Amino acid sequence: MRFIFTVFSLIFCFQLHAQDVLMQGWYWDYPKTASGNNWADSITQKANELGEAGITHLWLPPLSRASFGSNSNGYDPKDLYDLGEFGLGATGYGTRAELDASITALNNAGIKAVADVVYNHRDGGTAEQNTAVEGWIENFNCTKKNNGDNPFPSDRVRWVVPIGGATGNGATTYYFKVRSKSGHPDFHNYEYKFYSETSLVGYQNLPAQNESEPNGGGDCGQGNNAISLGIDYICTIDSDYNCGSGCGIDEFALTISSSDFNPAGDSIYIYMNNTGGYSDHDIIGIWNGSMDIQSQVIYQTYTDFTNMPSGQGGMNYLNFRPNGNPTQLAGDLDAMLFFYDYDQDVLSTKEELRDWTQWLDSDVGIEGLRMDAVKHFPSSFVSYLMDELQASGQSPDLAVGEFFDFNASALKGWTDAVNNGMGAAAQAEIDVKVFDFALRGDLKSACDQFGYDDRNVFNSGIVKGAAGNRDHVVTFINNHDFRHTDEPVINDPILPYAYILTNPEIGMPTVFYSDYYGVPNANAPTIPLETELKRLIELNNNYIQGATSVDYLSAFGSAFPIIYNSGFANTSLIYQTNFGGSGNDKGAIVAINFAGESLEAEITINSIGDITDGLEMSEVTGKSDISKTTISGGKMDIQVPPRSYAIYVSDELVDICNLDSILYVDLNATGLRNGSNWDNAFTNLASALNVQNGCSNVNEIWVKEGSYLPNTLNDRTMGFNIPANVTVIGGFQSLGNPSLGDQDINTYPTILSGDIGVTSDDSDNVHNVIVIESGLDSAYLEAIIIENGNANGAISQHQNGGGIYSIAPVVLKNIIIRNNKATNGGNGIYNTSPSAILTIDNVSLLNNTGSNSDVQNVNNASIIVRENSEIKE
Repeated sequence: MRFIFTVFSLIFCFQLHAQDVLMQGWYWDYPKTASGNNWADSITQKANELGEAGITHLWLPPLSRASFGSNSNGYDPKDLYDLGEFGLGATGYGTRAELDASITALNNAGIKAVADVVYNHRDGGTAEQNTAVEGWIENFNCTKKNNGDNPFPSDRVRWVVPIGGATGNGATTYYFKVRSKSGHPDFHNYEYKFYSETSLVGYQNLPAQNESEPNGGGDCGQGNNAISLGIDYICTIDSDYNCGSGCGIDEFALTISSSDFNPAGDSIYIYMNNTGGYSDHDIIGIWNGSMDIQSQVIYQTYTDFTNMPSGQGGMNYLNFRPNGNPTQLAGDLDAMLFFYDYDQDVLSTKEELRDWTQWLDSDVGIEGLRMDAVKHFPSSFVSYLMDELQASGQSPDLAVGEFFDFNASALKGWTDAVNNGMGAAAQAEIDVKVFDFALRGDLKSACDQFGYDDRNVFNSGIVKGAAGNRDHVVTFINNHDFRHTDEPVINDPILPYAYILTNPEIGMPTVFYSDYYGVPNANAPTIPLETELKRLIELNNNYIQGATSVDYLSAFGSAFPIIYNSGFANTSLIYQTNFGGSGNDKGAIVAINFAGESLEAEITINSIGDITDGLEMSEVTGKSDISKTTISGGKMDIQVPPRSYAIYVSDELVDICNLDSILYVDLNATGLRNGSNWDNAFTNLASALNVQNGCSNVNEIWVKEGSYLPNTLNDRTMGFNIPANVTVIGGFQSLGNPSLGDQDINTYPTILSGDIGVTSDDSDNVHNVIVIESGLDSAYLEAIIIENGNANGAISQHQNGGGIYSIAPVVLKNIIIRNNKATNGGNGIYNTSPSAILTIDNVSLLNNTGSNSDVQNVNNASIIVRENSEIKE
């Protein structure tokens, strides 16, 4: 069956404010206080610049006291209410006072603080007897395993054998019998580590030892292994016990002397951590020389949170799985994936987490929630939480869940369940969102997977791939979890950022601190994207945000034909936004080129609003060789450099005049191509002139050596338009960062050439290489070669001034004008109108042919000759 897809415009409503942009304000290896650093201070210092850049929300790392200490990233929360106080010093982020200062700084900068909240699990409580875990371990069998139950993770339990005091257990040899409870074949040969200690004898810092088989003890007609306190023993689950049949025992003989324990009362503490995958091993018997005392074993978990330093957030083992409620410790919701797993079906669990969240708002100033691991607890808890927050007048400004799944339908299903499960009042105030892993996956493929058809991106993600609600989506490119081999976006991450920051249909965008500032992140490129990301946010706010429709011009089955002169359909994302920007009246064409060669195309646009024939579209990133293009017949020309992007808008360039007074042009520049310095120079003069034309503060343009063309459209009528108030200086060497005074026209020739067509065939050259536009101030050109214009056109301007056609004042210094033609007059220079005052200083006119004059003055134009110049009128 053949499916025919049609491109349509999705209409939706937006608020009339700038685009909300989330920044993940940390990365996995961010400097911690354990190493003498202070991340809270870093955020405080950067708050103003981030606010000015357009960041509206900043996601902080988990803030609570962590079980692994101040070098932890916080996903092991211990004392929920301890944010760096209560006598224990700073958390990894900082002290409570430093946290408060960072949130104040964010608020002053117009940025809302978003807390990373962990509602799935907790760690680091004190040990307590856990009869529910004891029952789970001791009753595990093959039937339960075959029905899908999982063993309780052995790294979260310890076995305690009371000795001394009135226990009747003292100095003797204890025989510990360890075996898989079920004997299920799935656990055969799993490796585990057996370790024992008392309150007096702990770790001995000796090498681990391996068990010696056979060691099943007397029950199996075998010997055993003698062990000592404080030493690890590496063991393996035996395979000769199968669902109740066979032996399968590892027996360890531990001799305890009277000096090894406190005779008034002590315990032997047994730890049996898995090192080869979780199994269901258990101590099935303990012989103390006269009797089996296995029934005396106490099973403990570290789940007592009733005596935290903060005195708040109290919980015990009944708040965690297993606790008697139905569970299999399996599947996305119940599996013991991280530490101790909250049971959100227990009322006290829900209420404690609610109270903590309300406190984060009222006492700490948190205005948003990034909810960790939401795939692993019921969506109904999030619905409950939002209802409670709304009822208390604490509706979060942002609530987004991390549902780590690349299936768009699954992601949408979670947000649908949460939002539909909320009461009407909460639904009216809160849009619970989810990170769009599905879209991120396709955007990574577009960047890093050779042969991937990038047009798939248009049909990807929650909104476009699963018909989701954009108000329930947060998009992103990289984050702290993508730090392993080939997990980050490796090649040109700015390209997918360009997509999520300019497509108003797909959700709220996120930028990653490491990408923004170019901070090293494991297995990711270290490229500072700050300048480009700030510019994309600015352009989105000015021209795109609030757009009421989007047309995907290059999508599969598009109704808008595109002619590719270079580049490819399968490496191009081209789309049009309508009625957006600061006045909700602008249109924009966004083109992202994932190919390694230039994209040059004639695109068909949707004639809507002011996007109609005759409209001049301006390219606002400064990256394209086509800085202005006019819509004609419902079509327009675009050009995008390799692995780059361009944005054409239907408005004058009035918003980009925040650059310095000098713009830089370098034919071979490889940086941001925004003209801000030599490293990030424009690669074409036309782009710099286009920016300068709309920016009164830009006074000079410096151009490195090389040959520059006025256009790549084979348009003979389009030369370099030089505004009357600009200074253009060439002759700068291509290497390094030359300064004024370093230029040399002979050693480092800067050539403005009209040879836009077939090389050395002047029949397709531009008519006027340079056009000096009208104005009161003089244009100024220095250290430039002007060549290969051919004024043989049909109208007067295109018959005169093959090199320069001027209707305004202009000063030429150290200029060579050569190999130009004109059929009527002024082979090199044509000066017309009373305001066309031509001042020449060390100007050479060489081999200009056609008419009988190299320089021609008409209509009361005038010439001032300073020195070292010869002209022929």
